[in-house]
Amino acid sequence: MKRKIIGLLCMFFLIGLIVGCGEEKKVENTEIVIINGWGMMDENHQIMRDIYEDFQENNPDITLKLISMPSSDKVIEKAKEMLSVGKVPDLIFTGGMGHETLYRFMVEKGYALDLMPYIREDEEFEKCISPAAFGKWETEDGKLYTISDVLLMCGYWYNEQIFQRAGIKKLPSTWEEFVECCEKIQLWAEREKLNTVPLHLDPETSMYLINAYMVGKTRERSGEDPLGVDTELFKEALEELKKLKKYSEDGDYTSTYLDNMNDFNVGHTAMCVNGVWAEKMLHPNLKASYALFPSEEGKSMAAVSSCLGYIVGKTGNVEKQDACVRFLKYMLSESVQVRILKDTSQVPASPLVDMEEYKNQCSFRLYQAIQKVNEADIFFETPVNSWTERETDYFKRKIYQIFTEEVSIEEFIDNMGKSK
Repeated sequence: MKRKIIGLLCMFFLIGLIVGCGEEKKVENTEIVIINGWGMMDENHQIMRDIYEDFQENNPDITLKLISMPSSDKVIEKAKEMLSVGKVPDLIFTGGMGHETLYRFMVEKGYALDLMPYIREDEEFEKCISPAAFGKWETEDGKLYTISDVLLMCGYWYNEQIFQRAGIKKLPSTWEEFVECCEKIQLWAEREKLNTVPLHLDPETSMYLINAYMVGKTRERSGEDPLGVDTELFKEALEELKKLKKYSEDGDYTSTYLDNMNDFNVGHTAMCVNGVWAEKMLHPNLKASYALFPSEEGKSMAAVSSCLGYIVGKTGNVEKQDACVRFLKYMLSESVQVRILKDTSQVPASPLVDMEEYKNQCSFRLYQAIQKVNEADIFFETPVNSWTERETDYFKRKIYQIFTEEVSIEEFIDNMGKSK
């Protein structure tokens, strides 16, 4: 009897073993949530959504949940809302905004994950990260809390036909030549009775021109960007900006990004201060080329920045954090970077993407614009990296008061300084 019981137990054990071996091992799944506000156009949102979905397909052990916001401001609002109730987001893409608020808060409170240990242990990952990112965002103690998958490159687009008809034979290389260029376009338009102005002087354009004027005035002498609202040079830059107002339209401060692009496409403006990425929004039949900012001594300048990008939340969940880093490696992989270039006209952040090799993956006009920027004599930070958020907010809301002479330049500077 005893032998029978032992025999039955052995049989049951073997059956269980066989059944257990026949079962598929269940794959552990890690869910990460990304708050995203990529791009200003619906098309760009969809392109990035497709890229994210491909990550999901290639990484079945990770579930990527997307919270898509309409703008970078809304991304920051959503992240702050989560943090206010003690919930640290897994992954945030800020689109360049929030360095004075969200980014600083998350770093100071220990809510942002230091990515440097992951970078140092993976040589291939390190090679994919732009030197500009290390230069701008690496802390004094050697930590890195953000990585962007694109670079911002900015100069201005110009209408070739308008320049030719206005008698402009060479692109302006100094500020004086830039003003003369505006004068020629305005006189030509008046002569021909055309509703064309040299440029829109909206807040964003004004910020870029002020940065360019200040850097172009002193970089060659000091080697540093002399940016700051409490300097005599800032006052001088505002005075020069006010002189340019006669070459734009009243009410420019209310025009939107899309308004400016539409006006440039129909020939209402001769120049459009914008990034190379705007090429995607240019009419295919428009004869437009890219130009760089002028400087005091005639050297070409371009604004180039690695802006605030992805921030991985320090959630304490190692699996989630590792999954987020895998996502960053995917976004900086050569295949995805080339796809971003091809489909969105954004400049890849990875140094491994050689524009000569992939120039057929984008329009020739975009390729020429990127090459033009790369050949600049002087590079400076974009306003989103060089101005505080309070300065930016005040400037965008109030710059029109200088143009309408509601306040003096001195009063404007004083009030802007108080906004810090």
